[in-house]
Amino acid sequence: MRKLPPLKALVAFESVVRHRSVTKAAEELNVTHGAVSKQLASLEDWVGRPLFSSNRRQMEPTEHAILLAGAAEEAWKLIEEAVGKVREQDDAVVVRVLAPSTFAMRWLIPRLWSFAAAHEKIRVQLRQTHSLENWQEIPFDVAIRTENDLPDHLRATPILRDRLTLAIAPGAAESAAIRKPADLRGCRLLRAATRPGELEAWLQAAGLPQSMATQATTLPHFYLALEAALSGAGALVCPLRTVSDLFSKSELKEPFPQLRIPGPVYTAVHDPACAQADGAEMFVRWLARLDDEAAMPSPGLVGPARPPLTLSAFRPA
Repeated sequence: MRKLPPLKALVAFESVVRHRSVTKAAEELNVTHGAVSKQLASLEDWVGRPLFSSNRRQMEPTEHAILLAGAAEEAWKLIEEAVGKVREQDDAVVVRVLAPSTFAMRWLIPRLWSFAAAHEKIRVQLRQTHSLENWQEIPFDVAIRTENDLPDHLRATPILRDRLTLAIAPGAAESAAIRKPADLRGCRLLRAATRPGELEAWLQAAGLPQSMATQATTLPHFYLALEAALSGAGALVCPLRTVSDLFSKSELKEPFPQLRIPGPVYTAVHDPACAQADGAEMFVRWLARLDDEAAMPSPGLVGPARPPLTLSAFRPA
């Protein structure tokens, strides 16, 4: 245990030193003159020396008293600041958000700072979800989903309409040889078991045979397939806006920027009757505004723009 003087006596003592008056200290502390004098006597007895001059009518503090009173004043300031921070945290609204893992890591988290800066009284607790989890069993205030069949009691707000495109790492062995969709016949394709049909849909749009999808390397989760693509293991159909950071940093390139197909629609759902409904609605409105961002330009294009691809342009003969 720290060897501290009686705090009640220290409070009275610091007030007397500041006012140079027992009467004014008593008024400040809302106690009697005698109560303050008793606390001063208790503190002097504890420190083992007088803290004021022998002329008690003037209440002139000694050198040691000034040192002790200054330390007490600094202690009050530190406690006041700490209490203010604790109250501020207690006043904050906590909004629990669920989001798919790749969407959270690649799209939401890099933008979340702007919400925190604009809404200091709302703290977002983000939990990343995986495809095999039952998200409805996890407590949440806002959930970001891509499925269409959502519970009727939840209010749904579309926040992002993505597009699918083919992506490959610039350092991949086949990267330089891909100039037209037909060149993909000699390229390893990647896909995620949790995003069925995306590769097939893109191949159909490109006029390529569906059999190429059956020969693709299938990984159990999209984030694993994405890491494989980044390492140069093959080409992957991926959501363009969700992983826009990888294109902007040239970690992935888009061989056919004119060949993009509709991708997942991310929807934010929340219960208007939940305890944190106001904070949840504010967060959802912020998410919806982000969809107004300008579309990402096609990265890595050199020279004149290529003419738009048509479905018939790459039909097998």
